[in-house]
Amino acid sequence: MFVTAHHLSHTYEGADQPALDDVSLAFASGWTGIVGPNGAGKSTLVHCICGTLAPDQGAVTPRVRGAVCRQSTATPPETLEEFACDYGSTAVKLRSLLEIEDEQLWSYAMLSHGERKRIQIACALAAEPQVLALDEPTNHLDAPTRALVAQALASFKGVGLLVSHDRALLDELVQSCVFVEAGRAVAIPGTYTQARRELDLRQETVRTKRRQARDELARIKAESVRRDGVAARSAARRSARHLDRHDRDGRAKIKLAVYTGQDGKAGKLSSQMDKRIGVAEKRLEALDAKKERRGSLELDAAPAPRKVLARLPAGSIPLGPERMLHHPELYLGNEDRVGLVGKNGAGKSTLLHALLRRVTLEEGVAYFPQEVPDDEVRALLVELRALPTAERGRVLSIAARLESPPERVLDGEQLSPGEVRKLMIARSLLSSPRLIVMDEPTNHLDIRSIEALQDVLRHCACALVLVSHDEQFLDALVDERWVFEVEQEKGEVGLGDTHVRVVR
Repeated sequence: MFVTAHHLSHTYEGADQPALDDVSLAFASGWTGIVGPNGAGKSTLVHCICGTLAPDQGAVTPRVRGAVCRQSTATPPETLEEFACDYGSTAVKLRSLLEIEDEQLWSYAMLSHGERKRIQIACALAAEPQVLALDEPTNHLDAPTRALVAQALASFKGVGLLVSHDRALLDELVQSCVFVEAGRAVAIPGTYTQARRELDLRQETVRTKRRQARDELARIKAESVRRDGVAARSAARRSARHLDRHDRDGRAKIKLAVYTGQDGKAGKLSSQMDKRIGVAEKRLEALDAKKERRGSLELDAAPAPRKVLARLPAGSIPLGPERMLHHPELYLGNEDRVGLVGKNGAGKSTLLHALLRRVTLEEGVAYFPQEVPDDEVRALLVELRALPTAERGRVLSIAARLESPPERVLDGEQLSPGEVRKLMIARSLLSSPRLIVMDEPTNHLDIRSIEALQDVLRHCACALVLVSHDEQFLDALVDERWVFEVEQEKGEVGLGDTHVRVVR
């Protein structure tokens, strides 16, 4: 099966720049990776392909039955009740494969974000659409669950669109990649690693040609200046004003130059140079090199004067009617860097909130939840736009360093989850935090944004608490881990009690 996008363009209401700008692509059966920075237009593209968003211009052929599994897990999937009542072979297989219990399907609001994500994916696969788009399917997932999800996705037979910043998953599943940036798209065959290498080569070629074009333009301009000087001197020589009125020979030579056309030669050459400059400038404009917002960030964050920020006595916390979270005495110092690790549903967020309730700081706590409700996003944008110009500029500068263009932030309310997260980070980091707490901070962020965030947190002097499944991110930032180990007998689907172990 092939699905073709013909000249798709779409601009959201109130936005100055299009989310998609004349995009034409073809998709075959199997998985295609959709890759690019936050806000580049990836989600807009897949919604247009699946028919859940009508583009302003262009068309998708043929008309298909499409489904989109969104990034956010805040609201239940539309087909959740249908899936919960379905005991056909496909639904039963998906429940087993993704380790979903029947009772979880009826208590969505009580589940962890990782458990919700598994249900989202199961509902999307159970619908058996012709085109299935998954927007960051491995967000919130621990390593074992990610492996199960990859296995389930590999069985899909239709046209799959995988929007992801998970390089390992892309390399495992996709047969081609579409790179999206600033509303434009280019398709390159191969796994992510192969396609990325090819794209880098193409971009390096463009940069080389741009340097050559810039050098050529500078050379032509220098030559134009030289020839303008020649023309000026020639004009001065042709002028009879400087001659004595009795210098008949000099006047005769000037008249001869006019008759033979030699008097205008330098001027014509200068005009030709102007045309060459115009051609060179257009050639340089055509080689549109991507701007990179690189650079380190300096954060005004210092340790709190109080040495111990929180103490949680040894005890147990309920995780539901039949489960408990058992933990030793836990301390959080003013310079500690702690990572909370464990499988989905182990109780990491529960313990995190219990710890936060014990924090002794009256101010200076920057907390970043996994998901941000829509009303809080709107409030954040209103607050940002009301800031004094200088302060707003500092927030947008940090957002830009995290690969979020300022014009996107100020352009409207159609921000991606990744852009919202970066804007929250930028706003909070200017308040001189003494404690930074992040629940799955790399979710929704593209690769370059993760590296930028990692860089700023590495140089941050205040206390840091991270809940994350991203081992590489944790390895770079934390000195101590609180490991959540879940009791689970062999063959048992449900989770047992959780025990927390401190590893330094």
